[in-house]
Amino acid sequence: MSSDLGLRKKNRIKRITKKMFEWERTAVCDGVVVFQKGSAKKESAILITIPKAVIKSAVTRNNIRRRAREIFRKNASKEGGIDFLVKFSSCPDNFDSKLEEFFKNV
Repeated sequence: MSSDLGLRKKNRIKRITKKMFEWERTAVCDGVVVFQKGSAKKESAILITIPKAVIKSAVTRNNIRRRAREIFRKNASKEGGIDFLVKFSSCPDNFDSKLEEFFKNV
């Protein structure tokens, strides 16, 4: 199996901190905000947060995380090292296309 079918560990941010919410903020669509900051690393990395208060079902939260990670993996620029925090405050139906458009233009 090819190694490019999943998100690599070096493309994942492990922990969330309060400083991340001070990064440059971009509203992708209603309910989805992306915080971004340049990084010294060569690879871009992502962290996706979906509060339990927004979506109760863990299965649904995990499916949304998987979809967002896949959009990032396919569309994010491979050159520059940028760290992203994707925060969901609601789950709009059309977030896939808006998030894909955002990562293509970064």
